[in-house]
Amino acid sequence: MEIPAFCPFAKQAFITGVQLFAGIFLAAALLSSCAITKPTYIFKDIKKDTTIQGFVDTNVELKIQKDDLLNLTISSLNPAEDALFNSAMGAAAAPGKSDAGGAGYLVSKEGNIYMHKLGSIAVVGMTTKEVKSSLEKDLLPYLKDPIVNVSFANHFITIMGEAGTSQKLNMPAEKLSILDALALSGHVTINGTLKDVMVIRETAGAKQFKHLNLENASIITSPWYYLQPKDVLIVNPNEEKLYTEARRTRNIQLLSTTLSLISITLILLNRFVK
Repeated sequence: MEIPAFCPFAKQAFITGVQLFAGIFLAAALLSSCAITKPTYIFKDIKKDTTIQGFVDTNVELKIQKDDLLNLTISSLNPAEDALFNSAMGAAAAPGKSDAGGAGYLVSKEGNIYMHKLGSIAVVGMTTKEVKSSLEKDLLPYLKDPIVNVSFANHFITIMGEAGTSQKLNMPAEKLSILDALALSGHVTINGTLKDVMVIRETAGAKQFKHLNLENASIITSPWYYLQPKDVLIVNPNEEKLYTEARRTRNIQLLSTTLSLISITLILLNRFVK
């Protein structure tokens, strides 16, 4: 078949049109996937130096409960007797195991611990300071100037989601703030959001679910700012960012497929028109 003289010009015009369409499509695909996700950071709403008042009372001490594991260390001016009391922690003193693997005094279902020479001691409902004071008085007949240190051995919180590694964190003190927990876990991943951090807390026969915004400084005055033993802290993902990334990936794949089809079409058209 004989090709008219104007066909080369028509061919070139068609190819140029296809290339222009491809360029427009490429630009549109890239622009639609380049949405900017706003950064997230703690106390984002504080614009200037400020002072926040109305803190939650941090002096309220935890009460000892059944199945708690207590660390007790006893010292006095009678080192030989001290060793006898302290060695009972792993033997005749109703031993238990903490999550960290250490032995301690396990509070029984009846609310008691058992100590050498002192026998059964009721501790449920008391604070660690109250137990310390009580034991120091009870040990006076056996030790000279006894000093007792009492702490919880099995208190922990669980942290999950976009916060470092999902894990159980031992509570180094009787209270642990959300910020301390995030720091101990490795802070928040790039896919996490501080706008939606959830705390799950078990109360008498129920579970409470609380969503918190750590970008808002009012969290400091919230009763949820300090975590309690067995709380679960979940850092939720930034859904907007994940959606944007998924859309960008989809558009790039679609663009790659479309450009491949256009390239094949141009090659075939070039061969056909020659």
